[in-house]
Amino acid sequence: MTPRKTHPGRGGGDDSRMVVALVQATLLVPGCRSLKEKRSVVKGLVETARHRFHASVAEVGALDLLQRAEIGAALVANDARLVTAEAEKLVAFLGRHPDARLVDHQVEVL
Repeated sequence: MTPRKTHPGRGGGDDSRMVVALVQATLLVPGCRSLKEKRSVVKGLVETARHRFHASVAEVGALDLLQRAEIGAALVANDARLVTAEAEKLVAFLGRHPDARLVDHQVEVL
């Protein structure tokens, strides 16, 4: 089956490709004495990252661990350099958060 263009004259050429950056980050959330407290910190971090980077961001793992959080994010653009730079800025943002400590991360560009 041949892909169908929805806007004739736009898209479909060599210069119009979709590039996706996937970010996986592991954070320590020290000092939390309950999952409710941890989720409050993580929820604020996720919401801020969503708005600041126009990305899809969610807590994706370690949901029942008290002082650990795993965050996943996806960014989409048509320029690999742009999406890579934004993904690195998102990682830097996670690393600067005062209530969490970034211990590991991976960035994959597709």
